[in-house]
Amino acid sequence: MRLEDIFPAIPTVTRILSCAPDLENEGLDFWIWFRSLQGLVNRADPHVYLIKGGEVHKHGRDYWERHWLDYYTNPVTSPFKIPLQRQNSVDAIVERFRDRVNGYVLYDMADIPQTMNLAITLAGLNDCLPVAADQESWMVRHGIPRRDDLRGRFSNDWEAAEWAVDNLWSQCNQRLIANFCIHRPGWSSIPHELEDYVVRNRIFAIDLPASRQRRRVPMLLHRLLESAEAPGALLNWHCVFDQEKEYVAEAAKRGFFVLCSMSSPNLTIHGGVGDTRREYHQPLPSREQCVAESGKTYVCLYNSDGDATWATNSMQSGNWTEPNRGKFKFGWGILPLALKLQPAMVQLFHETKTPNDCFWGPSSGAGYTYTHLWPEHLVDMYLSESRRLLDQSGQNGCNMVNWYLQDWWREVEDDAAVRREQEALKDGPGLVCGLGGSPYAKSYLDGPIPKLHSVHIANVGHNTVADIIKFREECPTRPQFMFLFAQISPGIWKQIESELDEYAAHPEIVLLTMDEFFLTLQDAIKKGLVKDSLYEITEPMAERWLKAPGRHRLPICEQVTRELANTAHAEPTERRLRLAETAWTELVSREVENVARDRERFTTHFKGRTPFTEAEEADALHYTAFTVAWVVVRAAIQAQGVYANQRTQCLNDFKRLCGGYVDVKPFQRLFDTWETWDTGVPDVAELTELCDALVVETRKLRDALGPDESEAAFTNWPPRTI
Repeated sequence: MRLEDIFPAIPTVTRILSCAPDLENEGLDFWIWFRSLQGLVNRADPHVYLIKGGEVHKHGRDYWERHWLDYYTNPVTSPFKIPLQRQNSVDAIVERFRDRVNGYVLYDMADIPQTMNLAITLAGLNDCLPVAADQESWMVRHGIPRRDDLRGRFSNDWEAAEWAVDNLWSQCNQRLIANFCIHRPGWSSIPHELEDYVVRNRIFAIDLPASRQRRRVPMLLHRLLESAEAPGALLNWHCVFDQEKEYVAEAAKRGFFVLCSMSSPNLTIHGGVGDTRREYHQPLPSREQCVAESGKTYVCLYNSDGDATWATNSMQSGNWTEPNRGKFKFGWGILPLALKLQPAMVQLFHETKTPNDCFWGPSSGAGYTYTHLWPEHLVDMYLSESRRLLDQSGQNGCNMVNWYLQDWWREVEDDAAVRREQEALKDGPGLVCGLGGSPYAKSYLDGPIPKLHSVHIANVGHNTVADIIKFREECPTRPQFMFLFAQISPGIWKQIESELDEYAAHPEIVLLTMDEFFLTLQDAIKKGLVKDSLYEITEPMAERWLKAPGRHRLPICEQVTRELANTAHAEPTERRLRLAETAWTELVSREVENVARDRERFTTHFKGRTPFTEAEEADALHYTAFTVAWVVVRAAIQAQGVYANQRTQCLNDFKRLCGGYVDVKPFQRLFDTWETWDTGVPDVAELTELCDALVVETRKLRDALGPDESEAAFTNWPPRTI
């Protein structure tokens, strides 16, 4: 099948009725039912377009909503010139489309917020509106009858989720699932722009975090995905109770990719404007232009959350709209599936592209996934479809990431999976990976096309040129090839623009487009200028990239282990609350100094999040204790100049390097029980003892390997990840 056929077709939009509600301080629950109404109306005749204010990225959210509305309808400048009417009265909109509504379903945001997702699902199935109690007056005012009341029906959120899987899922679209986080006020519970698309297309809505903190929940997620029709896609975004990479991995195992489609309003309109069959082309530079010189450092910069519909909608966090764009060579990731979901947006990107703009496929081809986890009978199809969609969207190379947080801290080093990607995507000049930079991460120079891991991250407010010069001093390899991700954030383009004079002062540093960079790298490999390893590792590199960060993490690790032990010893109600509200899950994918340096922020990061129950706390404490143990292990071996990535290898290196002066048994026990999680975890009493042991052993590690008092503070390095 064609991957874009997973997504229902939107009929051509021939007219638009826009509504920017004439209300103040309307909350999430207003937009849930109002966007659901939009979905019901746009099912047969897509024409209702909603505009909501609020800050999103560079401009206000309504800036982009109005931007695209103008692009579609402006009678002078629009290539489409779709007729436009405006009606900003909510009451008038409801009355106008009252006949499309078969009633409403009341959900229980106060006690069982999962019922919100049940109501959204029922809206699509039964042409009803999902309504919170404080929004019911809208229904009463317009004479819309209550068809169902979900309050008092379930004892907890996961019982409600199980009921929905058992009773509603089979009636829904079997290739699409939307995850709306229910844990307010967590950041991931805020996006509610997708209801129109979900309701229109009868998509199952649920919130099922993929992490191992609540055994019952990932098991239900597994059951749901295993009963779905693959290939498929998960929409919106993950829960605040798991990490992005956990969520994407569980989907990948079952042939599902992810589209980060939060902050993506009006998809029921966008999919009907523009030509979904149009083909775009980005010519490769000639090989005669891409000749490697031995003394140079070649740099390419790449800005992408291109696997996300929001990045297309916001024009790369507004960076695409910078007036001087095109002043230097820069890479941009465009979601290939935007050809189906946002075709006119793809058209505008290509219409306004300059010669210095280079499109390069985003995270993992057609969508966001980790192909090394895909089922064998589907992965080749996914990769070949990705190549086709990359070609159609005018993108030669691609960012192909593979993560698996259960076993790997950074990119998974799977030679067979990489070779499969290289073979499937070899019509392009190369591949990239790694949303965190390190010269120690594995790159692949052999095979049909090279695949490079990012060596560094360009961040707003950080002098990237100074870092490149420092790296040239540390690493003698010439020619030198540095692929840098550029943080997808408002201002990153201007940050790099502000450094152009510094680049000009160093002619040995050459900025290339992504296509030029990889053709130049291929030339260097062919000539033997670049051999088996991309970088020659030196002691200054080891000190700055491994040893100093490891040393300086150990005192923070000791603080974290004490916090964990105190949590484990707290009385049960307090323990369950602390496990929920402290930023333990952030340690799963972020460096400890970026999470736990400030105790107040660390312990209140998820304030207000639902506490774990008695039945869940052993899993939650085990997840946390293992996570902290692995943080400590990585810091200890990095302090001794060892790159830390694969879980088992990290523990083996730790035992080899530290076993003479610390007791490794508590670490071994937590790593072993992580491996056998499917069969159960230790009880809270044993886990508390293990937490106490981590405090003792981490103190020894800090004393033996941590920084001495004369050593200056080590901050702002390594660069934070995307």
